[in-house]
Amino acid sequence: MNLAATLLADAGADPGRLVSVGDSGPVGLRDLGDRSRIVSAVLAAHGVRAGDVVALALPDRPAWIAAFLGIARIGAIAALVGEGMGADRARDLITRAGARMLITERDDLTCDQTLGMRDLREAGSASDPGVRDMSHGDPLYLLATSGSTGASKWAVHVHGDIPSCIATYGRRVLRMGPGDVTWSVAALATSYGLGNSLYFPIGAGAAAWLGGERDPAGAAHACQEGGVNAMFGVPTFWARLARHVAEGRVPADAFAAVHLAVSAGEHLPEAVWRAVEATTGMRLVNGLGSSEATNLYLSDRRGSPGPGRVGWPVPGYDVRIAGSERPAVGDEGELLVRGPTVMRGYLDDPVATGKALENGWLHTGDVVQLEPDGGYRFVGRNGDVFKAGALWVDPLKVQVVLLDDPDVYDAVVLGAEDPDGVTRLVAVVAAQPTPDLEGRLMAACHDRLEHHLVPRLILATDTLPATPSGKVRRDAIREMATSALSDRGVA
Repeated sequence: MNLAATLLADAGADPGRLVSVGDSGPVGLRDLGDRSRIVSAVLAAHGVRAGDVVALALPDRPAWIAAFLGIARIGAIAALVGEGMGADRARDLITRAGARMLITERDDLTCDQTLGMRDLREAGSASDPGVRDMSHGDPLYLLATSGSTGASKWAVHVHGDIPSCIATYGRRVLRMGPGDVTWSVAALATSYGLGNSLYFPIGAGAAAWLGGERDPAGAAHACQEGGVNAMFGVPTFWARLARHVAEGRVPADAFAAVHLAVSAGEHLPEAVWRAVEATTGMRLVNGLGSSEATNLYLSDRRGSPGPGRVGWPVPGYDVRIAGSERPAVGDEGELLVRGPTVMRGYLDDPVATGKALENGWLHTGDVVQLEPDGGYRFVGRNGDVFKAGALWVDPLKVQVVLLDDPDVYDAVVLGAEDPDGVTRLVAVVAAQPTPDLEGRLMAACHDRLEHHLVPRLILATDTLPATPSGKVRRDAIREMATSALSDRGVA
């Protein structure tokens, strides 16, 4: 098997079928196949062979998908570098991937060999090497872990993973079909975006909107002009969208045709779920997945989603709570996952791989609680609980209070060191800053929380820093908090 051949199998039978729409124009499945063959020819002419790593760092356009499939056709391995990834982090990942080739238009990234868009459009005298037959378990792509808390690692995935994603979450949960058009806040180079804009729509005979801004206005434009009816966001985006609609910055009726709205990537607060429903009418289908699984393994039901839950096991995946072979209702602990798309390991990092994988079970780091109906509720992340002032702090308890304020659409609560090296409890909220906001939030925390759960400092910003997948960057927020503690002389 070869993933490219699998996804492009219908190119000849249905030449008019679209795979992408957007500001750069429509692209059909047959055209995509032609473009991927040119990429294969150019790569082969430059000496790229099966098993070589090719770093891919292009904007989210049809050329990205053609490059990915061109890499797959010849049995090479694509190292996916996010378009919004900082240069230092991207260079480090490219080096650690051992990339022989880099495909990019960025001038701040380098490799032994680099190809740009012009090179990929003109094969010249290069001949198509054809589709190389690969096994289910041959490496195909490297996904960078989110980096929301620090350095990223490469998760190794194989040719069989994407067909398995389509057969499980795609067909059993999303249930998209011809006529559907997807829009994703997460970039193609992330595990979430790769599915949203590439293999789930292609596998369902649907199309993806590519291009434009990944903000509420960009989403509204894609829905109104591009026929988008399946939206994929993260909690921060959904909260921001609800706020923009409520303030009249984007029209609510722009999303009237959306019949599938998915949230994943991080914990979805119940308040955000309700705000999206109240302002747009969309009822979010919440889910939980990871780069290590290249898919979602827990998901709410598409037909009747509800607030405050992360859902049930996706068919094809086994889940359990660490330390309990048969968890009872109310049991709480780290979620372990086993399934057909779990990574083979972290590239060249046996120690980290050994910690993450145990007898086929992936340690997700997500702490969940089993509900009476067999579903799961998200509790937190391993390591989120920390000590400040010699007492344990649960960030979610503080976050709930902050999100109750109508002007706050996202909040991160964490420990940051003051100038003396003492860990202080700090909250950073995404909101429209007003003169009384921080004081109002502090008063609410004093009224509703135990003394040790009241933040020493609350900062307000319009938008929280995020990774290319849309996850909040806690490392960057911690730097903001540490700097503020020093600037304000908080002790």
